[in-house]
Amino acid sequence: VILVDSTPVYEQNTQDQGLVMVSGKQLEKRSVKELPTAVLQEENKATSRPAFCLEHKFSGPCITPEIRYFYNAKTGHCEHFIYGGCNGKKNNFLTEEDCIKTCGQGAGSP
Repeated sequence: VILVDSTPVYEQNTQDQGLVMVSGKQLEKRSVKELPTAVLQEENKATSRPAFCLEHKFSGPCITPEIRYFYNAKTGHCEHFIYGGCNGKKNNFLTEEDCIKTCGQGAGSP
């Protein structure tokens, strides 16, 4: 509940004969207006993407070169690299679009 003067009140209020009891204090001639409350959450993209997006690119031990894409946490972008063809990790995508869909694009680490 928020009083008209925007003073937040976190306890229940009771109203009796024009008097309002707020946190144990009696207030006269005050309007009390109940407003819906919403908790707004700023989404932090660094924490909302899968953890494997923060792994370094990994070419693997094989020597069958393929162009793949990985999310570079330092730059905040999906970039291409040469994948050896086997034992890849999860931060390894066939297309740049798949990388962006999974890990996103945005500001990298400072």
